[in-house]
Amino acid sequence: MHKQPSKPNSRREEKLDELETGPRAELASVADLIEHYALGTIHAIRDLGGAYNLNALLNTESGAYVLRIHRPWVTMPRLGFEHHVRRLLAGAGFPVALPVPTITGADILVHQQRLIELEPFIFFDTPARRWEHFPALFTLLGDLHTFLEQELPPESIVPPMVSNYATPVQLIEQVEQTLALINDSQYNYKMVEVQQAREICQVVLQMLAQQLPWWYAEGQYLPHRLTHGDYGMDNVLFHEGRIVALLDFDFLAVRERIFDLAYAIYWIYWGLEDVRYPELAPWQRVRTLLAAYNQTSAQPLLAEEIQALALELIRIPLYWIAEAGFLPDPVQAVLEQKDAVAYALRLFQQRDALTKAFTLS
Repeated sequence: MHKQPSKPNSRREEKLDELETGPRAELASVADLIEHYALGTIHAIRDLGGAYNLNALLNTESGAYVLRIHRPWVTMPRLGFEHHVRRLLAGAGFPVALPVPTITGADILVHQQRLIELEPFIFFDTPARRWEHFPALFTLLGDLHTFLEQELPPESIVPPMVSNYATPVQLIEQVEQTLALINDSQYNYKMVEVQQAREICQVVLQMLAQQLPWWYAEGQYLPHRLTHGDYGMDNVLFHEGRIVALLDFDFLAVRERIFDLAYAIYWIYWGLEDVRYPELAPWQRVRTLLAAYNQTSAQPLLAEEIQALALELIRIPLYWIAEAGFLPDPVQAVLEQKDAVAYALRLFQQRDALTKAFTLS
């Protein structure tokens, strides 16, 4: 029996403009925080990147660590929930790093309205992104979904304030807000650039509007699970061909289960194939990934989920147009996604062929 769709579970989906966002932390702020940990001499500090949080690599006398400084929207209950999940996963044998306590024994620091955590740096070799690596990702994902479903009751879940997910209904509302901001834009852009940003928003709205009948009839009733939310090669690390780390639970939340698979598949194809010609990509290989997931999932994918996969893939880059309305410069944010929206449109035009390619015998 299908679970009923979850209600919007974050202020990201309802009142993001009311969140205290704040800029990404600066590397200079790390020096004031190191003294709270017994790390010995600090040899080097380097920014590892990250769209939202500062992730600083610390090479120290006692080893290598990653210090994460979160944005102000990350709350103590939410980060505490993430730590609880990581402890459960580590106890069950998943390759998850646990937080390193401060000198006083705390797992989380508070500094200037931001939460800070420290964890060991996991050494990995970046594999050539070849197809032989990918089935292992989906085998692990099947294990992960099964474990989360068994160990975390719904009432224990603390949803994130911010994530990378929205339903088609929510996306339409948010993209319309982005478009309204562009129409009222006071930025110093040429008219042709503003018009191009408008046209991108309109293309996105057209794609989303065409998804609504499916969403109301079928999509919202797909199986919902606690999902990783940012699953893929960037957050699953390999060393000598073996998975050594599962990272970044910032977007862990209840969504359609198939979203987690779609998100990973999207980035695999975006990174490996010529996105100008998605019709030439080997989409039939997705079957191997779905089969790998089914090997370890306690509940194999339903036919309805596989049929929904193409539309879930298409929706991933459309979110960034919705997000643009919450960024300082919506025009520039939309223009930066021109190629991603063109890719989504090509996929949307080929959605029936994609569904056929994904279908398991």
